[in-house]
Amino acid sequence: MKFSKVKALATTGATAIYLGLMNAQVVFAADGGEVKSKLTSAGKTIQGILTGLVVLVGICVALFIIIKRMPDADDPREKSEVYHAVGRVAGLVALAAAIIWILPWVYSLFT
Repeated sequence: MKFSKVKALATTGATAIYLGLMNAQVVFAADGGEVKSKLTSAGKTIQGILTGLVVLVGICVALFIIIKRMPDADDPREKSEVYHAVGRVAGLVALAAAIIWILPWVYSLFT
């Protein structure tokens, strides 16, 4: 069990490094406009990666809740609790994704 966690962590780390290297843009002798556009592009890439991670974690948590409660699926009370829990997870994923995209926009209003 411990080995599978280490393997999953290593796979996630390798994927993050690969995505970072594939999206890396080197700036040697660029003017201010090029640097700003490259930084903006890098920021959007980071926002996309963070949003993907939030959605992936949300999917995993929702599936865990569903699988954990599946043996009692015929009980209406249990089914209602599952729907509420999965809805709560979906709401939290939406909130986290909104924070990832709205916070930089709010910061840019004051700069």
